[in-house]
Amino acid sequence: MFQRISLLLAISAALFACSNSNETEVSSSSSESNSLLLNFTSDYATGQLRWMNIDSASLSSGELLFDQDSKIFANGKDIFVLERKNFGATNILSCMQADKIGDKTLIKQTRLEDLSNPYEIAVVGNKGYIALYDLDYAQIFNPATCALDGKINLPITEANAASIKASGDTLLVIAQRLENFRATKPGLLIRIKASTETVIDTIQLNFYNPQNSALGNGKLYVSSPDDWYNLSFGNAGVEVVDLKTGTSEILVTGTMLGGGINHIALDEANQVLYVSVYEDFGREPVKPVNISSKTVGEALPNITDSFGGIFFDKVTKKLFIGDRGLGAEGLKIYNPETGLITVITSNLPPYSLAVASW
Repeated sequence: MFQRISLLLAISAALFACSNSNETEVSSSSSESNSLLLNFTSDYATGQLRWMNIDSASLSSGELLFDQDSKIFANGKDIFVLERKNFGATNILSCMQADKIGDKTLIKQTRLEDLSNPYEIAVVGNKGYIALYDLDYAQIFNPATCALDGKINLPITEANAASIKASGDTLLVIAQRLENFRATKPGLLIRIKASTETVIDTIQLNFYNPQNSALGNGKLYVSSPDDWYNLSFGNAGVEVVDLKTGTSEILVTGTMLGGGINHIALDEANQVLYVSVYEDFGREPVKPVNISSKTVGEALPNITDSFGGIFFDKVTKKLFIGDRGLGAEGLKIYNPETGLITVITSNLPPYSLAVASW
């Protein structure tokens, strides 16, 4: 289940299916014409994929309809949508190209295994890999054709894979290891050699119920909110795994941040990690963490509920935030240099963010 679905354990579950859209070509007039911000929006009943050139002031008029509980990912100009239907009974992978995003006839689709609950996508070379929450393997697919292409078995049962990243030829799979939906032990990082499809090793993490990860400078940053049932946040925090040594150290705790940790986004150049902090349902501010000093800054202004995702773009050096706060909905763009936030509205609240670049 995606993060808030894990949080409420089936308050909202996944549905899936793809529909039609307006056809809209990507404008080439922007100075960042080869960077496209993807903003999947959802009101838990309807889902729309919207987009814009990354330096634009508004979203494109075009839209692609997907199920209300879908997640968007990008690798270069390859765009992927993971959508679920009938409470996760049906799972669909959609593949498209950023420079042809308005043409719904060019979207390729593949049905994933039923009840697999797909979470995240990573790409190595000409192969894509999907972390599946409810099945103990990583699904391989062909990004060009969207066809399934084998699987990699994970070394533990009930892995509950929540995130997958690629560092060179190494896949980094984050496993929650829940028991009856409860976080009773620390998460695991499973390292897999993609070219041979073999497990390298497993690394025990410090915190419980890991949700998201960010990669930079040979290190993997992992966010964990602790058990969603008790909301004590005693085993919540962000840790840093040194991929060279295979060791993990605590960056900040849930106590330091003031809540459980959900999304994270890395400003690698300035060594700042932006953290989405779950305080209560509908209240999820974003706080900057200085990686060098391990200190937490003040919450960013005018952000109510960042459950819609956060993404730091290293080209524009801005943080994109999906704010789902009631009455404050919108895609919000934070400029660290000025401290100002720009708001871009859409019909539905933001639900998932990504950037395609080519």
